[in-house]
Amino acid sequence: MKHEARIRTLVARYEEGLTEPQEEQELKRLLSAEEELPRDLKSLALMLGGLEALGEERMPAHLDQAPATLRRWWQWTVAAAAVVAIVLVVDHLRTPYCYIDGQAIYDPEVALASTDCLAQLEYFDQSVELFDTLITND
Repeated sequence: MKHEARIRTLVARYEEGLTEPQEEQELKRLLSAEEELPRDLKSLALMLGGLEALGEERMPAHLDQAPATLRRWWQWTVAAAAVVAIVLVVDHLRTPYCYIDGQAIYDPEVALASTDCLAQLEYFDQSVELFDTLITND
């Protein structure tokens, strides 16, 4: 190999991330020009060739438009999920004013207007009056 010293210098700089684009082009050119390469340089030449081939690939035209549509759809989906999450959290964190017949009542006016719950107080009032009567008669 007549350019082995220069190739090894460029490889060392490339592995450290210090090469300029011109040096990378020179390294690719030198690696492709050599017929007999050591094993470590063969794998590097293969890797550089693969990276170059990947860099030349282009996305098909019909897929080029998809990211904008997908991004817009994703934004609406995230916004809808956020609204649903907020509604669920607010509903979950809301504490009821009272329970009537096993149902949570959140509005105090509705709870006080319900005559079903006040009917039970009538029995309590009668038993208190009876108890007061018994105590005062003894």
